[in-house]
Amino acid sequence: MKSLIVAAGIIARVTSAHAAETGTETWTCTHYSGLGNGPTITRFEVSSPDLIVAKSHQTYRIEKNNDYGIVATSSIAKIEEGHKEPTVGAVSIVINKITGEFLWVSAIAGAGQHGAANQPAHGWCLRIQSPNTRL
Repeated sequence: MKSLIVAAGIIARVTSAHAAETGTETWTCTHYSGLGNGPTITRFEVSSPDLIVAKSHQTYRIEKNNDYGIVATSSIAKIEEGHKEPTVGAVSIVINKITGEFLWVSAIAGAGQHGAANQPAHGWCLRIQSPNTRL
């Protein structure tokens, strides 16, 4: 737990500089996947109508973004390159803006998917917002 708090402090300093440069609402989240691995740090940028994973540029459609939280989803129903069977599923990201609680859950069935793909991630987020960003 102590390492999670220290990591969150370091993240806050780094991402506040990034948010000031880009003028976006940015959330930095530290989470555990439930697979026994250590914490993972992921930065999300709100770029309406999408929530974007900063590192991979994966996009999630924002379903709700208000004073209480962000709910964003991504879905797939297709045969991916190199596969013979379809991948069908959805991934949801939930950020509680009041408490900072974070959930990243998926329900994916299909080609090459295993149980680990459907393990939820739970953690905590910090919002880094530049002064000229409107909520």
